[in-house]
Amino acid sequence: MRPILGITAEYDPFHRGHAYQLEQAKERVPEAACLAVMSGNFTQRGEPAVLDKWERGKIATAQGIDLVFELPFVRACRRAEHFAAGAVDILALAGATHISYGCEAEHPEDLEKLAGLLREHEEEFSEAVLLEMKEGCSRAKAGERASQKLFGDELTRLSLLPNNILALEYLKRIGWWREQGREITPVPVVRAGAGYREKNEEASMAGGTVLRKMVRVGEDIAPYLPWDPKDAHWEDQQEMEERLFFLLQGALLSRSPEDLAEIYSVGEGLENKLKKEIRGSGSYSDFLDRMTSRRYTASAIRRMLVYILLGIRGERMDRLDVGTAESHLPVYGRLLAAGPAGRKVLAEIKDLPLVVNANRTDHLGEAERDALALDLAATDLFHLICGRDPDAFGDRRRAPYITGDEDL
Repeated sequence: MRPILGITAEYDPFHRGHAYQLEQAKERVPEAACLAVMSGNFTQRGEPAVLDKWERGKIATAQGIDLVFELPFVRACRRAEHFAAGAVDILALAGATHISYGCEAEHPEDLEKLAGLLREHEEEFSEAVLLEMKEGCSRAKAGERASQKLFGDELTRLSLLPNNILALEYLKRIGWWREQGREITPVPVVRAGAGYREKNEEASMAGGTVLRKMVRVGEDIAPYLPWDPKDAHWEDQQEMEERLFFLLQGALLSRSPEDLAEIYSVGEGLENKLKKEIRGSGSYSDFLDRMTSRRYTASAIRRMLVYILLGIRGERMDRLDVGTAESHLPVYGRLLAAGPAGRKVLAEIKDLPLVVNANRTDHLGEAERDALALDLAATDLFHLICGRDPDAFGDRRRAPYITGDEDL
């Protein structure tokens, strides 16, 4: 049986660092079919992507990925543990025998050790984090302090590096699936060239954050991509932010504090601060700066603002999170793109409900249909802030990018 190599990605955009990871992982798992689970039109940072998800899926297949599934919005636009668990669940049910991830560790086995400790002491660690947050720490800082107390400074240092944060969550979820009887082999790839906020001109490497900033100001990013950026339709980030700010003004000014407090992740008086600061802000970035604090990072605020625009109440997200720590539901494989080898993988998938056409969902459970409805709503919002007609460009009118002659 051919091995299946799984990768979680955003490819926002697909750059030489991604190509390096894919190359290294393929060398480690020869002859494997490569399956990527990719964020949709909103990323884990709570930002709209610089390229439409369908276009990013197509680019990924051209760069060597055989099959691309969308990571549902309820997992993609969330904290690291939700993001990673959602992706690993899809990969596991799609039959992945190996899962590759980037990391920043001289000895990747130390990350596996720490992931094991985090799973073993999950309850104790969670209680320690909550205690630190009650002292006014952000979730990230609280996690750092709790880790230092329980696991020591050396392992904690590893957990703070950007790539390792997600790597640990992947490893924790892989460990859970191993307990369910699915043997998945981790394939760590040590990051080379540049961090996600760095640029290495000599190596023609630049991280995603740098590249998105370059796109925003019109700088040439061609040296840092393994494909021609002229072939893609780049979204105008400044115009997107202006439309996003306009929509937020309407949403926040028209809702009562009580109504806002029902939105997922809004609480502890944030509903009042949201209404206050939106009146005094002159732009989206200004508003974001006013809302960001030691307790609430910019990414957390950006995600919250998207939840507000989509009207996602806490009770709805709680229903969709049922079993996140103990089961794999709800989960489905929303197909974005596939090459010939990917089509063969599709034909062999038995445990993962597939969504090829967003209008055909009778085979999904209630929770899966609800999660898919949020995917469609998020896509509509994305096209709205891009200045396009959501109905004409929405997911119900789009088909996956498929290469090959066989029928699905």
